[in-house]
Amino acid sequence: MEALNQSKRIKKLLKEGRGQGAGKDYKPWTTISDFSSRGRASRAFGIKTKRIHHLQSDNQLRFFLICEWNSNVLDIRESYPLLDVMEVIDNKENLRFDKFCDKETGEQLVICTNFLLTVKEPDGKEKLIARTVKNTTELNKKITIEKLEIERRYWMQKGVEWKLITEKQLPRQVCKNIEWIRETLLEDGVADKEPLSYVLLTYLLNNMETPVKELLKEFDKSEGVADGMGLYLFRYLIAKKNIKVNMTEKINLSQKARDILL
Repeated sequence: MEALNQSKRIKKLLKEGRGQGAGKDYKPWTTISDFSSRGRASRAFGIKTKRIHHLQSDNQLRFFLICEWNSNVLDIRESYPLLDVMEVIDNKENLRFDKFCDKETGEQLVICTNFLLTVKEPDGKEKLIARTVKNTTELNKKITIEKLEIERRYWMQKGVEWKLITEKQLPRQVCKNIEWIRETLLEDGVADKEPLSYVLLTYLLNNMETPVKELLKEFDKSEGVADGMGLYLFRYLIAKKNIKVNMTEKINLSQKARDILL
């Protein structure tokens, strides 16, 4: 009976469209609401995909933010199920599929890869790449290594590049900066932010020897906008990549414009 229930659950998820579609139509196989507690799990609205992403750890959130910031990443699909894993992998030697079965029924559980990305290559063509995000401490667990090997062989058989990402490839300051600026790209009801941002850009370019903090206050006063609008638009300019700053360092608004803008 339990095996039947597990099979029914998988059929139900497939009927819901889980693990299917792309862009705003994609539905991850696993969502946060599927579990009563997932620690540091979070939801984030995708600016590129126009849908809610379900991220199971801080590292997954950081990876998601970096992918969003990367102009070459076109689509982000999290919790991507390897539904045809048994058919795809020809060489199953030494693969411990038995470790990923229901303990009571012995039925095979669905294995997921954390992220399947659509990326744009230098020649303009699109391709898929798969990425699994793990903390280095998890790599001490034998079951983690066994799952990674299943994923590696699966994507190799599919002809899709697969790599393991750890926190070492996820610079925290870059992620903090992305979080700081990205909310300005969301629908927030701020009127005229596009034309106003170009007015601010002119301020910055014409006053490169002035500390940015002073410029932003001067902008608010002279343009007759609410206090803090200059700072909001400064973040917006970075988010839109109309200005470039060093994203690996904390953005110090006390610096002169020439020392912040690249």
